[in-house]
Amino acid sequence: MYCSINAGGLRGLESYAARVEVDVSSGLPCFDMVGLLASEVKEARERIRVALRNAGVKMPAEKITVNISPAGIHKAGTAFDLPVALGVTAAQGLIAPDRLEGILVAGELGLDASVRPIRGVLPMVLAGLRAGLLEFLLPLGNLREGMLARGAVVMGVRSLEEAICYLCCDGQGRRAMRQQAAERLRTEEGALDTGSAPAQPHDFGAIRGMQEAKRAALAAAAGFHNLFYIGPPGAGKTMLAKCIPSILPPMSTEERQEVSAIYSVAGRLPGGELIRQRPFISPHHTVTGHALAGGGAVPMPGMVTLAHRGVLFLDEMAEFKRPTLDILRQPMEDGTIFLAKSGGHFVYPADFMLVAASNPCPCGYYPDRGRCRCTSWEIHRYLSRISGPLLDRIDLCCTVQPVSFAGLLDTAGQAGEDDGQWDSAAMQARVLMARERQAHRYAGTGIHVNGRLQAGDILKYCSLGLREQEFMQEAVRRLGGSARAVHRLLRVARTFADLDGQDRISCRHLGQALHYRRGEDLSQISPQI
Repeated sequence: MYCSINAGGLRGLESYAARVEVDVSSGLPCFDMVGLLASEVKEARERIRVALRNAGVKMPAEKITVNISPAGIHKAGTAFDLPVALGVTAAQGLIAPDRLEGILVAGELGLDASVRPIRGVLPMVLAGLRAGLLEFLLPLGNLREGMLARGAVVMGVRSLEEAICYLCCDGQGRRAMRQQAAERLRTEEGALDTGSAPAQPHDFGAIRGMQEAKRAALAAAAGFHNLFYIGPPGAGKTMLAKCIPSILPPMSTEERQEVSAIYSVAGRLPGGELIRQRPFISPHHTVTGHALAGGGAVPMPGMVTLAHRGVLFLDEMAEFKRPTLDILRQPMEDGTIFLAKSGGHFVYPADFMLVAASNPCPCGYYPDRGRCRCTSWEIHRYLSRISGPLLDRIDLCCTVQPVSFAGLLDTAGQAGEDDGQWDSAAMQARVLMARERQAHRYAGTGIHVNGRLQAGDILKYCSLGLREQEFMQEAVRRLGGSARAVHRLLRVARTFADLDGQDRISCRHLGQALHYRRGEDLSQISPQI
C-alpha cells in the first residue's frame, strides 16, 4: 500500500516543505530510505523500527520503501523521524490516508516512542504556510514556537501513540486534543516558572559624564552607524557599548520574526517566544573565522548572522586575529555574508551594527608616557591588526577618557549644555525621532537608515549648499581620505542633522562628523603608523 505525508526540512537558514512517500509491498523484508539523505536521516530506520514496536505498532514483514522528496535537496537532521513513522503506520492501513492530507509533521523519535523537540520549527511552519498548509503536528516542546506563526493550527504531542491517535480523530476530536495539549503546556511551564524577572538592559544614566562618548552612541543608534571606542583600561568603553541596545528602536513584527527564525535554526530560541530585544553578540577575541561567519558543510549561523538587526560588539578589537576581523568587511558593506561550502553556496543575513572597543597600545596607557612603556614598534604592531579597509568602514570613532573621582561622585551635571538628559530613556526618544524622519524620507525606497545609504543615494539625500561644499572640500583637502570615507562623513552628517530636526546638512553637522572621523586616523595615537 502507498501513502504520503508532508514534512519539513532545513537547508541552512531556509526551510522547505518536503514530501515523505511510503510504499509497503510484497517482497523480501527490508526497510530502504532514499532521497539524498544524510547519515542521521538514514539512521532513523532503527529509531523508527524500535519506536513503532514500543508504541504497539507491528512492523510488516514486507518490503518498505521510503522516499523523501524533493530528491535534489540534501536532507539532514532528525525532523523526518515522526513523518516516516506515521507514513509506515498509514501504509499498513492503521491511519486513513485522507487524514494525512493538509498537515505537516516534524519531530524526532526516541527508542521509547517519545517525540523530542527539534530545531528550526518556526521557519518550517512558515514554509508550510507558504506552501498552503494550515495544520502542523509537532513535538510538545516546540508547540509554543510553532504557535508563533500567525494562521497556523498547531498540535504538540509527547509520544508516537499520541500522534497516531490525533491523526485518527475527526475535526472535533483534533480540536479537543489541541486544547488539552495547550493546557498541558501551560501547566508544565507554570511548574517550571521560577518567577525570576528578565534581565534589565544597561542604562546610560548610570554612566557619569562622558557626554562626547554618549553623543557618539546616540548618533550610531540613530543612523545604525558602526562605532569604535578607543581609550585606556577601565575608562568605560565596555559599559558604554553594553548600554547601546537600550537606546535602539524596538524591533518591528517582521524583524522579530526574522531574527527569531535565525535563532530557531541555531537552536537558541529562548522558551519558544519571539525575540523582542535586539541581539547583542559579544564574541571573545579568540573566536575562529568559522564561528564568526558560520561553519559546517551546511553552515550553522555564525555570530555575524546571530547579530542580525542588532549589535556585534568586539571588545579588545586589537586582540582579534587580523584574518578574523577582515571577515567582517563584506557583511559590513552588504548586510549579508556569502559562504561557499562543500554543501553548496549560502547567503545569510548579517545586517548588524558593529561596535568595537580597544586599548591604544598593548599596556593600554599610551600616550601617557608616565605609565606607558610600549615602544613605537609595539604600538604599531598592536594597532595594525585592525586593517585600513576595516577602519574605513567604521563611521564613528571616539576616544574615551577616564572620569575623575569627583566626576564619579557628581550626582548632578548629567545634562549636556544643549542636548538634555543623557539617560537611556531620553536618548532613545531622540533616536526614535531621528528614525521617524528617516522613515519618512526613505519611504518606498527600501532604505531604512542613514547608515545603509549607498553611493548612488548620497547626492540625492545628503546634498550640500555652496557654503557646506566649500567647507567639505577644504576638509577633504587637508585630511584626505577615500571616496568611501567622504560618503561616510556625509552619512554621519545626515544623522546629526536628523537628531537636530533639520532637513538640510549644515557646516555644524559636517564638523561633528569630522570630529568623530576614525579616531583622526589613529595618527595621533602613534605618529609612526
